[in-house]
Amino acid sequence: MPQFDHYLNEIRSKVFKVALAFVIGVIFGAVKNRWIITSLISIFNLENINIVLVSPYQFINLAISISILSGIIFAGPLLIYELLGFIKPALRPHEFRLITKLLPISIILFIAGFIFGVRILQFVIDIYVNTSQKFNIGNFWDIEAFLTQVVVMGTCMAIVFELPIFLTILLRLGVIDRNILTAQRKYVYAGLLIFDILLPPTDILSMSLIFVPLALLFEGTLLFNPQKSLYPIANLKNSIKIS
Repeated sequence: MPQFDHYLNEIRSKVFKVALAFVIGVIFGAVKNRWIITSLISIFNLENINIVLVSPYQFINLAISISILSGIIFAGPLLIYELLGFIKPALRPHEFRLITKLLPISIILFIAGFIFGVRILQFVIDIYVNTSQKFNIGNFWDIEAFLTQVVVMGTCMAIVFELPIFLTILLRLGVIDRNILTAQRKYVYAGLLIFDILLPPTDILSMSLIFVPLALLFEGTLLFNPQKSLYPIANLKNSIKIS
């Protein structure tokens, strides 16, 4: 329909820009895959670890995975920017201001979460390596499985570090009530604990190191968010409950 041509053209333009950024990222990852792999491995203390390939095609699969991940990293910020530009007309001014204010914090938390996940894995690996050396146990690690675990761990922690942003938006827009969330915090802790158990590694020490900052993020979100939301209806509802 003619009335939708403008929106279709805008979507097509934005998709093309994001796709172009993704392709550039894929090319960068393909050209620099050796540097990326060696940089990731150098983070960990693997002097006495034998990193092996278990099949002749494994390095190709690893290079492809790194290229795709590089493309996602390149295209991610542009995708967020284009999405904000597209949905801005549909948002109220205070909603758009809230999202734009939280966006830089969201990026910082994502990066901090990824680094935290990698550091936890690094700490646990150091313990395992030192223990195996004391018992003279040889270590042969599959490079693809190892790097996949590093990326998965870092990405999962980066995503869960977005919990304050997600909760802040829901609280400020009046979707959830702060009093109810505070009263039901035990269920939030249970969910965080289940998520923690599902993450590698599964030893008690690493699970404790992961759970504590997640709980602090949740409590910090409640602490720094006011009782009142951005919507008068939600505020009226809260005042009725309090009275």
